[in-house]
Amino acid sequence: MTMDHERSVALVTDSTAGLGSLAHEIACQVVPLALEICGRRYREGPELSSAGFYQLLAEAGAPPATLPPDVDEFMRVYESLLADHEQVLSIHLSAVLSQTAERAQEAARRLDAGDRILVVDSRLAGAALGLLCLEARVRLDRGATPAEAAAAVAEIAGATRIYFSVYSLDFLYLGGRLERVRGPGSSIAEDRPILSLENGRLALVERVIGETTRVDRTIQLVEREFGVGEPLIAAVAHAGERGEAAAARLEEILTGNGIGIDVRLSSPLGPVLCAHTGFDVCGIAVYPRRLSAIPAPGEGKRA
Repeated sequence: MTMDHERSVALVTDSTAGLGSLAHEIACQVVPLALEICGRRYREGPELSSAGFYQLLAEAGAPPATLPPDVDEFMRVYESLLADHEQVLSIHLSAVLSQTAERAQEAARRLDAGDRILVVDSRLAGAALGLLCLEARVRLDRGATPAEAAAAVAEIAGATRIYFSVYSLDFLYLGGRLERVRGPGSSIAEDRPILSLENGRLALVERVIGETTRVDRTIQLVEREFGVGEPLIAAVAHAGERGEAAAARLEEILTGNGIGIDVRLSSPLGPVLCAHTGFDVCGIAVYPRRLSAIPAPGEGKRA
C-alpha cells in the first residue's frame, strides 16, 4: 500500500470496528466511542482496553452507559485530515445502534465540508465494520473515489450476514438493543442464544445447547444462507474466555475443512459492544468473495 502522505483520501472509522494495530497499517483514523462506569467516563481504546473493561464491569456490578463521539471530536479529526487530504471517507457502525454516524454527519455540516467528507452508515458493527474498512482502503488505494468506494462497501454490507452467540440476553435487554420477546428454542441455563444483525438491527435467531453446538450451528447458518462451497470472506469476533475458545474452534473449522471461507480479520470485541452483549461472545461476519477487492490467499496477508 502507498504511504499515508501520498493518499488523497483519508479513511475514518470508529473504535467499534476492532481494527487495533491494523488501523495504522491501513492508515485509518479511529474515533473512539465512550463508556460511563460508576460516574466516570472512559474513551474506548485510548483509556479503556477490553481487558480493563472486563475488570471494571466485574467491580461495577451494573451495565455501563455507552456514548457516541462528540461532534466536536469529529470536527477536530476532520479538520486535521482535510489539511493534508483532499477528501475523507468516514465509515461507522449502524445508525440503528448508535448516534455515531449522525454525529459524524453533523460535524461535516458544521465544517461546511459536505463536498469533501462522505459519511457512511455501514449498518454493521464490530469486526464486520473492520472488514468494510479494509475493503474501502484497497479500493481507495487503487484510485476509487470516495463515492465509488462507498458504493462498493454498501453492496458488501447489504450482502453480509452476521451471526453471533452470547452467554445471556440480559445485557442486550437492559441496554435496549433487543426487544424483549420470547424467542425460539430452549430457555435453560446451558442454552446459548444466537443472534443476527439484519438491516442494522439485532434479531434473535434461535437458542442452542452448549459451547460446541453454538459453533456447529453458526456454521450451519452460514451454509444455509450461502450454500456449501460458495467462496466467502469472513471476520471472526470474540469476547471472554469461553467466547475466545469458541471463536478459535470456529476459525479452525472454517480454515481447515476446505469449505471456502477465508477469515481475513479476527479480533476481540471492544468494551462498547461488550457493554451490550456481555462476555463469552463468539461471532462471524461473512459475505461473497466475488464482491471483495481484498487480495485472495497467497496474494496478501491476513489481518
